[in-house]
Amino acid sequence: MIAGDHTQTTQFAAPLQAPHAIAAEEVLRVTGVTPELGLTTTEIEARREQYGANTILATRPRATWRLLLDQFASLVVALLAAAAIVAVITGDLLDAAAILMVLLINATVGFATEWQAGRALDALRRQAVTTARVRREGHELTISAEDLVPGDIVILNAGDRIPADARLLEVASLRVEESALTGESTTVTKSPLPVAPNALLAERTSMLYLGTAVAAGHAIAVVTTTGSNTELGRIGRLVAEAPEESTPLKRKLDELGRRLVYLVIVIGAIVTLAGWLRGDDLWMMIEVGISLAVAAIPEALPAVTTLILALGVLRMARQRALVRQLASVETLGSTTIICSDKTGTLTENRMTVREFYLADGRKIELHAQPISLADDDLLARAVRVGVLCNEAAFNAVAEGEARSVGDPTETALLIVADALGVDVASERSKFLKVDERPFDATTKQMITVHHTPEGTTLALLKGAPNVVLKACIGIEDEAREQLLRANREMAERALRVLALAEKQITDGDIESGYTFLGFVGMIDPPRAGVGEAIRQAQEAGIRVVMLTGDQIHTAHAIAHELRLRGDAPPHAHHARDLEDASHKVIAELAERTDVFARVSPEDKLRIVEALQQAGEIVAVTGDGVNDAPALKRADIGVAMGVRGTEVAKEAADLVLADDNFATILRAVEGGRTIYANIIRFVHLMFSKNLASVLAIFVAILIGWPLPLLPLQILWMNLLMDVFPALALALEPTAPGIMQRPPRSPKESLLSRPFLWLISWQAIVLAAIILTAYGWALQQYGAGAHARTIALFALVGVQIGHTFNCRSRVRSAFVGLFRNLFVWGAVIIVVSLQMLALYHPFLARVLDTVHLNANDWWVIGGTVILPILIVEFTKLAIRHRRTEG
Repeated sequence: MIAGDHTQTTQFAAPLQAPHAIAAEEVLRVTGVTPELGLTTTEIEARREQYGANTILATRPRATWRLLLDQFASLVVALLAAAAIVAVITGDLLDAAAILMVLLINATVGFATEWQAGRALDALRRQAVTTARVRREGHELTISAEDLVPGDIVILNAGDRIPADARLLEVASLRVEESALTGESTTVTKSPLPVAPNALLAERTSMLYLGTAVAAGHAIAVVTTTGSNTELGRIGRLVAEAPEESTPLKRKLDELGRRLVYLVIVIGAIVTLAGWLRGDDLWMMIEVGISLAVAAIPEALPAVTTLILALGVLRMARQRALVRQLASVETLGSTTIICSDKTGTLTENRMTVREFYLADGRKIELHAQPISLADDDLLARAVRVGVLCNEAAFNAVAEGEARSVGDPTETALLIVADALGVDVASERSKFLKVDERPFDATTKQMITVHHTPEGTTLALLKGAPNVVLKACIGIEDEAREQLLRANREMAERALRVLALAEKQITDGDIESGYTFLGFVGMIDPPRAGVGEAIRQAQEAGIRVVMLTGDQIHTAHAIAHELRLRGDAPPHAHHARDLEDASHKVIAELAERTDVFARVSPEDKLRIVEALQQAGEIVAVTGDGVNDAPALKRADIGVAMGVRGTEVAKEAADLVLADDNFATILRAVEGGRTIYANIIRFVHLMFSKNLASVLAIFVAILIGWPLPLLPLQILWMNLLMDVFPALALALEPTAPGIMQRPPRSPKESLLSRPFLWLISWQAIVLAAIILTAYGWALQQYGAGAHARTIALFALVGVQIGHTFNCRSRVRSAFVGLFRNLFVWGAVIIVVSLQMLALYHPFLARVLDTVHLNANDWWVIGGTVILPILIVEFTKLAIRHRRTEG
């Protein structure tokens, strides 16, 4: 028992600086407590007043009204709202009502989808434990973990959650599971001995941390920090301070909104000026200019974009990817780099026996060959040592992985025995344990003694290879050297190696005289399908970088097995290489590095920020508390849904319900499809709106009568902005979409080539409309008949152009019936046009007249001509690409 200064004090200067590097006696002196007595009631009250409750402070979630208001925080939405106000002022109440309805639908869909958006710090509270066993005033009692204060003496046993950050005073075979906090894939052996002041979090073996758990053994510790001052609380502050990252799509839509503002002003001004110079009434031309400007705005853009995203959310949910932030669903499609946690994301976070190396020189790879213990006595004896010299157990009630309880290394030995047909419970009942020397960090071995069914006494030894080999007899020098080489070779592949031995006891000595049986090598293996998913990511032009708190040689071995750099050895760096480095240096390092090992939550955050500043679109995957800050800061945070901590899931934008890394690639494909469909919609909307404006503007400019009445313009907008747009939103994934590199993060939604495409196609559509209208003016003169043909010509060219917009390169006739929604939209638009022509009320409101056979031939031509003209240009593009 470590004795502290019996002179009690009511407070001390907490948080204690670097308690991991201070001797336990000094920590007790500074905290003013003796481990035999603990704190007094007076001291507890004073310290609670000074340091507060042992809780992680929760941030207030976004209020419901704020969440709803955020749906309108877009320049495009503001522009549409302004258009609605102008429509009301000019008396166009029907147009105003249509625009407001679009805005309402957009806000409702967005609000409903984001209802469950992140409350990461609330999750930190759920992560905390609720009770703790303490020693106070000389008595042991169980209290709420919230009541702990610095200086409390806590007592911990296997299975307990750590209630606060604490300095170890006494241990007995203590091993702690810290993967959620540090990323360490194996349990950490703890000791009261101080470590270096600059030791990384994962290497502070003299400390216990809130949110981790005791895997095996017993400990007494003194609480050094509580609540927000703990390592878990520090991560909480990092999560709170990490800014919400705007998505690429949102940034591009905002840019589009700014361009639309200029476009609307220019269109209104030019039309007004042209009409006034021609001699038309100024105020009448101002009204026409405003009406045309409002007509040029794609009213359905926000609603259809939101709907495309919402449909993508539903599609991804069927693929086991749950989207928590609506706009994030598209971001995956533009991802250029995935920064992935190792433990629990790329790997199983479950130690698994991979191979045995037996005393006779045989290597048994469990996944490579069928194995029968009945035919291999040496292997059977080695497996028996793993079962009997073992503190882990199977839970008879639980199923699957939850069956095994205990240290991950020991549970791996039970699981492999069970897989090889050993009845663990039966084996243990036959070989009754009569003595045990638990695993200790000093001796690095565990010994158990058993009575055998034959009435003899059997000692079993398991531990570090060098220690076990020293305890064995009958091994010649050459054979010993061969065994040591085999051990080194296994360790170089990042296998955790244990040696197994047995001894028939005749002399009472259980420390030496053993017969060596073999080595067992285990590792936290890569998850099934991850290697193939990484290969697919590389084909899609996406780099995968591993960020882990684990040992560098372990991370390097896993990265090599997953082929992060193909056939070449992966490039790995230690967290120390990042110390005092600027964002520019870190970004340059990340561009050529495949693995960062021993990284802290701050290191992960700095790597992500550096990559973003270098222009990358960064996705971060993770499952632990230590991943939460980077998950929130990333352009797209992806958390594991099954094994992931609540903190990670709440900080993420996307949660994988099946914990399958390959699901990320399916989500990337979905994100690319969503962006492609948004581009198809923008292509159709802008080219047809510009064509309408050009047709009306040119008609005014050359002195023709107005081709369309205001209500006819509104009718045409309502038809074409809804049904064909929705049909393009449901376009299936294009072939080869995952063999293309990600689009440049700097690429504008309306790039110069895209604007040129929209412009020349709009000119073609306007020319066809004006040709049909000019023919009608010649045939029937100015009036309702000519305007009816102009209306049908406008709708006709847009129907034809809908097929063009399915692909910029692929022929409209390829996969003509892949998207039946396009045909459904055409049927609906044609049917409604027929109603506008033949239904008495609609015909009167829209001022349409019946058409004759010649008229229908002309209108049919307006549907076919756009397809034929664009098909010739697509053919030329494909020909140039083939020649190139």
